[in-house]
Amino acid sequence: MKVLFVVKSKSIETLGVMYLAAVVKQCGHDARIWDIDYANKIKNEYREYDPDIVGFSIMTGDRHKFQGLRLWLLSHYKSTTKTPTFIVGGHDPSLFPQGYEWADMIISGEAEQTLAELLGSHIKYPNLDNIPWPDRSDFPNMKIRDFIASRGCSWGVCGYCYNSAWNRLFPELKKVRHRSVNDVVKEIVSVNPQFAYFQDSTFAPNIKWMREFSRQYRSVRIPYHVHLRPNMVNEERVLLLHDSNCVSCKIALETGSDSLRKLINRGNTNNEDAINASKLFRKWDIALIMQNILALPSSTIEDDLETLEINIRCKPAYAWSSIFQPYPATDLAIYCEKNGLYSGDYSEIGDNFFDKSVLNISEEHKEQVVALQRIFAFCTEHQVMPKVEDLTLANIPNFINKTMRGIGDKRMFPGVQL
Repeated sequence: MKVLFVVKSKSIETLGVMYLAAVVKQCGHDARIWDIDYANKIKNEYREYDPDIVGFSIMTGDRHKFQGLRLWLLSHYKSTTKTPTFIVGGHDPSLFPQGYEWADMIISGEAEQTLAELLGSHIKYPNLDNIPWPDRSDFPNMKIRDFIASRGCSWGVCGYCYNSAWNRLFPELKKVRHRSVNDVVKEIVSVNPQFAYFQDSTFAPNIKWMREFSRQYRSVRIPYHVHLRPNMVNEERVLLLHDSNCVSCKIALETGSDSLRKLINRGNTNNEDAINASKLFRKWDIALIMQNILALPSSTIEDDLETLEINIRCKPAYAWSSIFQPYPATDLAIYCEKNGLYSGDYSEIGDNFFDKSVLNISEEHKEQVVALQRIFAFCTEHQVMPKVEDLTLANIPNFINKTMRGIGDKRMFPGVQL
């Protein structure tokens, strides 16, 4: 049996689908991963491969693209003897199966066990260590390789994130499930990447796991990157990261406003946590990437400038900022709908966090937000605060933002030729 997976992009490794490709091969079948642009262009390769199953991994905002791709692929099946089974999965189909009537099957949540059974296999995956490592054959020559040491989020309550809705949909799953340290280290050694990027929502919330990882990984010495929360950061954890060659870390401040922090359900962190964390990372020479969200519901441009001010105090290696997007079924999306801040159908939600706000706010406010995002990292780097009246697109070219992103990547992935 042949299984074709289609993802939005292959610019970075898509671990979820790569795990599924590994399961397909473990069950004795063939699997390939294409991105949607490639799948839309080719004809002969598709007919030649002639898949039995086509699986789409779909994010919010991309449903119509994949629905159109299905029709396109079917139109080029005239020279084949069978029609494939179309399966959809991912956060959007899992949480919002309505609208996916065009698919033959929806797989909700984690799909490894369901897919194995669909393929007629009796292989069982009782824990994460039993699942085969991601199949990387369709992602050759990647300098930065992605890994995941755990699934889930130890908090899972942030108002802008799908994790809270995910936990409600799958209450049988523990908030966080760890792979064994030994399994994680063996995979990284096997892949032998130039740089390892851990995609965990928060890396090693269990400090005992972190201690053992640091001990085992010290001999590996492959540089790596992790995500943490500000209130997780203490001297012991940072020292363990340092000793095992962690060279960069993202922590999410999100907002410097106490009232907005309460609104987005981030009350267990504060500005002082972020400032203290930044001092520890500088002390142990780990590059800190600060994450922030602009234009949160009910916010003002002054609130976003307050967030910038905290970033300036933290002095991170790079201050990353996005523009808030309401993801359906999240607490903040529900808040936006109830308060008239969003009245769309979510079809435009996708990559707009680099471009614009979709909320029902004034055009002046939208322009101010985009202008601030363009210079957010620059202002943090040079320790300057802009004036509100200067936040216009006429004053601020977009190349400043793009240039700073390049600088941020170099600091996040030192030694990697991007």
